[in-house]
Amino acid sequence: MSSTESETGKGMSIFLDVFRRADKNDDNCLSREEFQSFFSDGILKPDELEELFNKIDTHKSNNIDTGELSTYFSSQLGPFRAIFGTIEELSQGVSNALQDTAQEYPKKSFYDQFTVRFMMKEISTQLAAVQQSLETAADHLEADALKDRESQTLPVDVLGPPTNSTAGWICRRARRQLSTQTSIPLAGESQTSISLAGKSQTSIPLAGLSGLTEQVDRLKGFIDELENKVKIDPVDEEQVSLEDDNLVTVVSRKMDVLEEHESTFREHLRTYIETADNEPGCISISVRSVKDGNLFTIFEVWASPEKAKSHMTSAVLTTLKEKCVGLLAKDEECNSFNIPEKWMSGTES
Repeated sequence: MSSTESETGKGMSIFLDVFRRADKNDDNCLSREEFQSFFSDGILKPDELEELFNKIDTHKSNNIDTGELSTYFSSQLGPFRAIFGTIEELSQGVSNALQDTAQEYPKKSFYDQFTVRFMMKEISTQLAAVQQSLETAADHLEADALKDRESQTLPVDVLGPPTNSTAGWICRRARRQLSTQTSIPLAGESQTSISLAGKSQTSIPLAGLSGLTEQVDRLKGFIDELENKVKIDPVDEEQVSLEDDNLVTVVSRKMDVLEEHESTFREHLRTYIETADNEPGCISISVRSVKDGNLFTIFEVWASPEKAKSHMTSAVLTTLKEKCVGLLAKDEECNSFNIPEKWMSGTES
């Protein structure tokens, strides 16, 4: 395989991104110092890294270029070639989806916007699960590699302050720090940002391949932006007759769950949502939780104040409250308010 083919073949563009991140002085080649700084993993010893450098440096120039790096890894990919190719397609697909969503989301109905947010959350969840599987496997491989040899310390300029963490955590931390330095735009793309409704919002870089972590973070950030842009269309003032003024009721239930009971609470919450969502008059139910915390807020939208009031004494809500006895740090905080039905996008005739 030629250098050109190595650099441009499917699944290989990720190594152009690797090269850019390792090339700290941007001189389009990796010195021995840059190579050892980037690829040191806490397992290979300095003399072994030196030997690997010489193996990759087929031109014997004491520097490694993109062709040499790509050629070496292309011969080692095995079953991972298909994965790297999929990551390329995933990166392009995410960028396309975010661009399309930024343009079309504000025009969608209230319920179609909910569907978009749900699908993006599910994609983010699936990517996070894949990422977790890969990190767990990497931990096991690194632990096995360290059993019969002394672990080596990453260079100070990569690692930062000393730490007693395992090699796997150290290396991933170092890679994350390096991966924020540069990125390679996809073919034909420039650095771009997405905003909703013509306003400056969270910037979403449409850049290349920094791995599953970047894709998960991009999706989570965009989901948060979409949830903050749920469109309700009031006018400055409108006159209505009470008999024709159809109202919907929004209910929020805030629950502060004890950390040791979070898993049990989630099971009861899932049962509640699945049942309550099918009750007559229930328009939607969604949940938000606080990162690195145990605070959950359930948002319910009911077709009328009467439907919301009826639900307050329903068996499903009573059961949830009974199941939560002893699981909460303090009493549930419940609030509700009514809004005109036609303020919700997609419901106005």
